[in-house]
Amino acid sequence: MKTEIAVMERLVQIIQNDEEISNPLHNRLQVYRDMVQYRFVETIENIYPILTSVLGDALMHELIREFIALGAKSPFIAKMAEEFGNFLRDHSKLKSTLFLEDLLWLEYGELDLLSKDFKDIQAQLDWNEQYKLSSSSLVRNISYRVHAGEFESPCASSVLLYYHFYEKRVYFEEITPFAHQLIDLLEKMTLERCVVVLADMYDIKVEILRENVEKLVVKWCNQRVLIKSMEVKGA
Repeated sequence: MKTEIAVMERLVQIIQNDEEISNPLHNRLQVYRDMVQYRFVETIENIYPILTSVLGDALMHELIREFIALGAKSPFIAKMAEEFGNFLRDHSKLKSTLFLEDLLWLEYGELDLLSKDFKDIQAQLDWNEQYKLSSSSLVRNISYRVHAGEFESPCASSVLLYYHFYEKRVYFEEITPFAHQLIDLLEKMTLERCVVVLADMYDIKVEILRENVEKLVVKWCNQRVLIKSMEVKGA
């Protein structure tokens, strides 16, 4: 057993560094290291394709190799990708990459939603209920419109990510500040009360706002973006 553990530890050591291996063309250790590193690089680049495109292959490969040398704490791909994102946040070469946080959230968010199992709950419109963002959705205010390929100049916006149960893929949607505000308020008060509060904030007639809010909430319920608060507790 001790010999097997020693061999495994040696393999990990070889994979994590670039030490020279004798007769590399015929040495199985070199072949194994190349295979593992290539597969890891390919996996990370598939998880962060936009980031790879923006940074360029050379820099991305360099960063991935550095991360491999440090070693991931988790054996699971989703957690490794999250660890890699945290590694990039603290990297000196990316300090001036101001859009990094927004892009990491967007790309990792897609993986995070794809790697989980969700209960398919479709809520119905009810003006006397409170709603909450479902676990199969994410929403965030971002400083750069990275989802639109805009990396040079900051431009604040809100982005909604949601898992499509039938197509088994993740969609993103840029939403208005009003829509994001509605999502936040729905967790604190009933839908009816939200309309009254928002009508007062935006100086709009309740009847006019009610029609627009209804369309939004019905759409989000159909997309499984919103579920009723009581269904969140019981799910």
